[in-house]
Amino acid sequence: KAFSTDSDGEKRLCLVYGGAGGLGSGIVDTFSQAGWQTASVDLIRNQTADHSLLIPSGDAWGVASKKISDQLKEMKIIPDVIVNAAGGWGGGSIGDEKIFETVDVMLSQNLLSAFASGYLASNHLAQNGLLVLVGAAAVASGGSSSGMAGYAAAKAGVHNLVSTLAEEEGLGGKATVIGIMPNVIDTPGNRQAMPNADHDKWTKPSVFAKAILHWASDGSETENFPKLENGQFYTFETLKSGKSIADYINGVETAYLYKTE
Repeated sequence: KAFSTDSDGEKRLCLVYGGAGGLGSGIVDTFSQAGWQTASVDLIRNQTADHSLLIPSGDAWGVASKKISDQLKEMKIIPDVIVNAAGGWGGGSIGDEKIFETVDVMLSQNLLSAFASGYLASNHLAQNGLLVLVGAAAVASGGSSSGMAGYAAAKAGVHNLVSTLAEEEGLGGKATVIGIMPNVIDTPGNRQAMPNADHDKWTKPSVFAKAILHWASDGSETENFPKLENGQFYTFETLKSGKSIADYINGVETAYLYKTE
């Protein structure tokens, strides 16, 4: 589906769940710079978003999601795009003493946030809108999940949720639902957790944001972007050769080619 500009001339709106985090704030900034209205839903405020809604701390997911839904209704916010940018990573194998604590955190940060975004989309997303959930390329490719069992299980749930919501009986009858599949996102949190990694091989939040913006604005296949398709998964990869770095989406080289210092 292609996404046209608002026929009434009003600014379209992108809601980012987890909009104050490393990925979410990059998406908010990119859409704002493109002239969209933006709304952030997070535990802390995003000062640059047009609307910043706080997730009630201490509430169960169902209660908190209902409160956010009520706020959106009261504020008459009808998003054209909803992106779940919330998430987190945690390692640990099945025999670790703290595996259950890790599983709880991983399910909360990754899977339940995706369900919350889907719930908001079901109740508030504009007709022919776009819902974007974040999976994990490493989990989808298989063979490397035993050391991050809780994270892998949560992301596998997200992948299944994308397919479920893309069905006609899910959201597919009124919206396009896709999954973006990062390898490693270049955020301050990831840099702090992995200070010795080659950060040049990580994908910057702006790359995801510009791809989502293209799909939300047009959706057609171009030289730099694969076509937007309901239920599709888009793998993002950043490759380095010498001093050249290029970002790819499902093997398609994007326009974001740059040089390292």
